[in-house]
Amino acid sequence: MRAEVTPKPELPGHAVLRVHDLNVAPDGLTICIERRQGPEKYLADSGWQRSESWLAPERIESFGGGIDFHVGPVVCDMVAGLTVRLSIKEPGVGNVGATVVPWPSMQTSGAYDPNRMVTGDTASGTDRGFATGSAPTTVVRLPEALMPRPAEPPPTQVQMPQPFVVPEQLPQQFQPAPEVPPAFHVPPQDQQMAPPFQYGGQQDQHGAPPFQFGGPPPDTSPATVFGQHLPSYETPVDRYEEVEKKGSVGKWIAIIFITIVVLVGAGGAAYWWFEPCGFCDLSKQVGLEICGRCVAPEPPVPERVLADRFLKTNPATAAMVEQCRAFRRDDKHTAGFFVCRAAAEAGDPVGAMEYATYYDPINQVPRSPVLPDAAVAVRYYEEAAKGDLPLALRRLGEIYAKGADNFPADRTKACEWLSKATDKGDTEAKTLFAELQCR
Repeated sequence: MRAEVTPKPELPGHAVLRVHDLNVAPDGLTICIERRQGPEKYLADSGWQRSESWLAPERIESFGGGIDFHVGPVVCDMVAGLTVRLSIKEPGVGNVGATVVPWPSMQTSGAYDPNRMVTGDTASGTDRGFATGSAPTTVVRLPEALMPRPAEPPPTQVQMPQPFVVPEQLPQQFQPAPEVPPAFHVPPQDQQMAPPFQYGGQQDQHGAPPFQFGGPPPDTSPATVFGQHLPSYETPVDRYEEVEKKGSVGKWIAIIFITIVVLVGAGGAAYWWFEPCGFCDLSKQVGLEICGRCVAPEPPVPERVLADRFLKTNPATAAMVEQCRAFRRDDKHTAGFFVCRAAAEAGDPVGAMEYATYYDPINQVPRSPVLPDAAVAVRYYEEAAKGDLPLALRRLGEIYAKGADNFPADRTKACEWLSKATDKGDTEAKTLFAELQCR
């Protein structure tokens, strides 16, 4: 069991105490807060005191896996900033859990804040309407004061640019830039382009021989393009076509790669969806569990539900004792606690002895769901002693010999119970009887 505290910022002096892993009904729950400083360790409605005190929170709400306790100034004003021990009691059962809670520093109900005042509060007073709700708390919000407008900075002087003056005459050293020669020869408009060749063996106007198929290769002399000499086969058009070809090849490679990835992913997802048990069988064979869709894990059943299911079958007291011991072996001590309690209330001596061990401060059951209480343990050990059980007789002698919190030791009664256990043949009781020098 673990707990945490969340202050309510809108209501000073109030907080929510959330307790996890507590499987109990919220009706009638009370809490006990204990600190370590000083003799007055227990918190009550009137403040810290020596004796144990149980408080009823303002409101109790349950959620999945725990309980929310809404507490007010009686608790928050006293334990703010402390680390305390929290105990929870269920009616008819007793202590059902305990843990240590670090209480955060928070604004108490008596704090003074002009923007967040509490009706009826003073600088040193607190609201004591905790358990009864007789003093309701009202939050009064005051309007915020208007902030003064910051002073505007003085205007800065802006220097105007000087007007641009066009000189009447240009300097002599200024010369216009030379014209860029054209990249290609453009014939005049009145001059028509001559055909590059003529069929029939005739020469063109420049005296070049006619075009013949299978003739010599074309001229590859350097050409001038934008002032640079380039081979005739490396013109800007050729470069553009080469880059375009490389870019189209890269696009096709990317498209093919993405298509393969999508197809492989879709195939794997389809196989996992329609054939999940194949993965499960393979994982079981290799000792791994990589598929959880074949067999869904069942949610754990609360221990108190297990105890209620068993008790609804109206078993005999002997069956209750055996089931209680079985729950203990399975490390389900909460379920065993309720089954043993039913056997003890039915009048079974063995069930009473098993139930008493949950409260025994000397021989308590490991991981008991309740806090030790010597008075409760003695009462049920005495019920078990009516059946002449040697173990119950010896346990009574041990508690009376050593004592416990709020239970003083009594040597006379310890000798009486140990004497009865010795008569029943208990060797450990005989040894303790000799150590106490009983007569």
